[in-house]
Amino acid sequence: MLNFESEIEKLKSEIVKFGKLIYQSGLTDSHGGNISVRFNDFILIKATGKMLCCLTKDDIVATTLEPNPELDKEASMELKVHRSIYNHLPEVKAVVHAHPPYTVAVSINAEKLEFLDSESKLILGNVPVLKAKKVIASDEVAEKIVEYLKTSKAVIIRSHGPFTVGKSLEEAFMYLSALENSCKIISIVRAMES
Repeated sequence: MLNFESEIEKLKSEIVKFGKLIYQSGLTDSHGGNISVRFNDFILIKATGKMLCCLTKDDIVATTLEPNPELDKEASMELKVHRSIYNHLPEVKAVVHAHPPYTVAVSINAEKLEFLDSESKLILGNVPVLKAKKVIASDEVAEKIVEYLKTSKAVIIRSHGPFTVGKSLEEAFMYLSALENSCKIISIVRAMES
């Protein structure tokens, strides 16, 4: 039992660390975004309404892979999307969602992103843009995102922001950061061409 509890505490610390990094890197607004990890049959996820920049271990909710009304009520409103990813893609151990401004802006009129920089072409390939009627806490997104993530480490929800996945929070964070950097490059090139 002690190993289980120490592993949970370690994962909570990781969530706090990467939540702060996401905010400090300018990858989301004060209350935007959410972050989770899978541990055995559990999901550890940011509590609803908490700021990524100021997370503490007490702001992390533990719930199950299956819906659990009692445990779910404090979790991020995007829990259904995180849960769908974990249930359909067991290799995924971490999910990050944020609202990086350049990525959101570039996604508005795109079907997929084809990067101009060699770094993101190598790391991300082409990133799909998922268009949905409802983009926040959406059953449609939870259902559709899995197909996209079978071939990509990132999916951008049009006008809302990306979900990135990895075998660790560091990997998911790397994809989020690379995506925003590439969208800045796209924006700069477009501005230079106009």
